[in-house]
Amino acid sequence: MNRVASGLLVCGLVLAGNARAEAGDSAAPAHRHQFSLYLRGTGMVYLSDARTMGGAGGGIGVRDTVDDRYIFQADVSTLGLLGRVLAVRAGAGMQWGTGTWRPAALLSLTALTGDRLTFLTTAHPTPINRPAVSLGVSAAPARFSLGATQLSLLELGVGVGPELPGAGLALHVGLVEVSASF
Repeated sequence: MNRVASGLLVCGLVLAGNARAEAGDSAAPAHRHQFSLYLRGTGMVYLSDARTMGGAGGGIGVRDTVDDRYIFQADVSTLGLLGRVLAVRAGAGMQWGTGTWRPAALLSLTALTGDRLTFLTTAHPTPINRPAVSLGVSAAPARFSLGATQLSLLELGVGVGPELPGAGLALHVGLVEVSASF
C-alpha cells in the first residue's frame, strides 16, 4: 500500500511539473534537447583537378535538436562505386515549421577518405594523400516529423574544399534518412 501511495505522489509531481513547464514557468529549463539516432542512404562525390572520390552508400549518425529549432549532428557513411570511401560529416543548422512538414538547412564540414581516382597535373605532380575536406550547405525540403520519428526523402548539398592550388567541388544527395528520438 505504501508503494502505491509513493507511486501516485511521484506521478502527481511529474504531471504538476509538466503543467508548470507548459505554462511558461521560469523554473523550466532554458533549452530543451531532443537526441536522435538516424540511418541514411546517401551519395557523395568530391571533384577537383587532382582527384575524384565518392560513391553511394549508407551511414549512421546522431543529432541533437535544441528548442525544436536548432540542429547539431554528426554522422559516418561508407560509400562504394569509385572504390571504398569513408565519409565523416559534422553539421549545424535550423529546421522550420511546427507541424508534420519540417524543412531544414545545414552548414556541414565533410571529410572523405579512402580510394580515389588521382590525376597528375603540373599543379599537382604527386598524388594527394590527405582526406578531401569540404565546407558546404545543404537543404532538406522534403523532411517530415511524425512524433518521435523523422523522415527525410531528399537532401541536396554543395560544398567547396581546398586543393591548393585550386579548389574542389563537393556534391551530395541524401536519398533517404530515418531517425528516432530517445
